[in-house]
Amino acid sequence: MDRVSVITVVYNNVEGIKSTLDSFFSQTYSEKELIVIDGGSSDGTAEIIQNSSSEIAFWCSEPDNGIYDAMNKGISHATGEWIIFLNSGDTFVDDDVIKNAMSFADKDAYDVLYGDSVEVTKTSKLNRVANPDVSKMKMYPLYRHGSSFVRTSVQKQHLFNTELKNKLKYALDWEMIYRMYCDGCRFKKIDLFVQAFLQDGVSNHPYKSRWYNYKITSKGSFSFHKFLYFVYNCLVYAFVESSLYVWIRAFFMEFLLNDIMPIIPFWTIRKFYLKFVRAKIGRGSFVMKNVYIQSPNRLKIGEYSHINRDVILDARGDIVIGNNVSISHRVNIMTGGHDHMSSDFIGMFKPIVIQDYAWIGVGVTILQGVTIGKGAVVCAGAVVTKNVAEYDIVAGVPAKSIGTRSKDLNYHCNWDTPFT
Repeated sequence: MDRVSVITVVYNNVEGIKSTLDSFFSQTYSEKELIVIDGGSSDGTAEIIQNSSSEIAFWCSEPDNGIYDAMNKGISHATGEWIIFLNSGDTFVDDDVIKNAMSFADKDAYDVLYGDSVEVTKTSKLNRVANPDVSKMKMYPLYRHGSSFVRTSVQKQHLFNTELKNKLKYALDWEMIYRMYCDGCRFKKIDLFVQAFLQDGVSNHPYKSRWYNYKITSKGSFSFHKFLYFVYNCLVYAFVESSLYVWIRAFFMEFLLNDIMPIIPFWTIRKFYLKFVRAKIGRGSFVMKNVYIQSPNRLKIGEYSHINRDVILDARGDIVIGNNVSISHRVNIMTGGHDHMSSDFIGMFKPIVIQDYAWIGVGVTILQGVTIGKGAVVCAGAVVTKNVAEYDIVAGVPAKSIGTRSKDLNYHCNWDTPFT
């Protein structure tokens, strides 16, 4: 079992350090160590760390030369096979993150394992899914630094270059990652949400971040191709943030999508439009009329699956529907919700996965964060709040197991009736 070193850096952040320490101590993975580097806090942060010192492998509270100097200091004290940074105020997405990351069978073939993140804003929690195409790293970062596990031997060879602090400011983590990429380190995207991070961090400066990205990927020399990408990226961001974009998006992604397309009696036209707004729909699949879809660009449907009328597909947190899935009338698939315990009613979004051959009965509601296993059956009217095992039959509110389905499944959900 590989040992994992978790490094936390902090300075004068009493509330943040509490939640971060609690997140580490809650991890179910046993082979872990915590290293805390405090920059000489004077607000009580050091006292909180000291109160937990018996469970911390190493900690210190002393002045340093900034966050990246503190990170390098933490790396020097790491004794595990892997390193992950969990800065003050950030947390692991759940208690099994480290255990799940270390369970990937082929992890020994890679130097960096990177996953997805959850961005916590003042009003919502948003999924930030990392790009699995490592080749894209020559142009821009694919993932958030805190959602990656780096082999310790590699990390100690690729420290943060603090000599570039004045030139790149808060982008030294991306400079380090890009240097690893250029040096041939082996990256692997893992299907795992790793870290929840606060939006209002030091790097929340969109145009400056894009400029630093250009400086890093061009390695300090002029690159016409990458400068063009920088300009294009800035223009796209400015457009997306404009009030005009709000109206255009609403026209295509709400009015046309959910008021006009659902009444058009030709699936060929509806399918063309769904793909135009970036939904992924496999061969032989069919979505009937009067289906309401939110964020179609985050919807993926496999082959030969059938979605009946009056279904709600809230894909804001990602919906993945497998092959040969049957979804009956009036089913609600809801990836969005709110934290009812939050004083500001913060929005929350978690993915829903429905695997091959699953059958979802009439009037079912599937709530965020749920996976419906292969061949499972959800009986009519059920409310699914937890994962459903493969070939399990569930019913009720909340849904509970009432039986097991045959595993001998070999069919397509075909539908070719005109005008539906």
